[in-house]
Amino acid sequence: MKSKSSKSISAAELMSRLHSDPEWVRENDKREAEHKAAAERRREELRPEQTPLLVELASVGIKVDSVWDLVNAKWSYPAAIPILSAYLQRVHHPLLREGIARALTVPEARGVAGQVILSELQRPPDQSPHSVRWVLANALTVVADETMADAIEGLVANDDYADIRERLATALRKLR
Repeated sequence: MKSKSSKSISAAELMSRLHSDPEWVRENDKREAEHKAAAERRREELRPEQTPLLVELASVGIKVDSVWDLVNAKWSYPAAIPILSAYLQRVHHPLLREGIARALTVPEARGVAGQVILSELQRPPDQSPHSVRWVLANALTVVADETMADAIEGLVANDDYADIRERLATALRKLR
């Protein structure tokens, strides 16, 4: 219960107060500059592996600045699925692998990308960070087909996949 002495303020009023505080403005500007610099460093790290992918996507009419532009896109991109599947097997940067796997987590990738994603997931665990493994397992909940059920069941039973067992079990349940 609120006490009578507490006063609530709107978000706009709070932002107005913050923007009138020179120390907060300096710190906020510093945070924003650091964020922009980090984003630029990530773009530069990804550029060697991502540029050929973006060129190939553009060749089929899909013009994006980053593979991440496809993640949660409000439009379908079936022509990209085979290209993304091929690049998932080629690229090494974890952030790029994660972006490609997320972009492949769409219904139109079912039957096209499932085996590639399963193969990538079966790489030795030390070759993929947990976040990439989780994204690959999650993709199977959307793109796996019945031909993959036995392989996924084997992964569920394998302790090397304990960290992503829940996602794999979900994929298996959707198949059965």
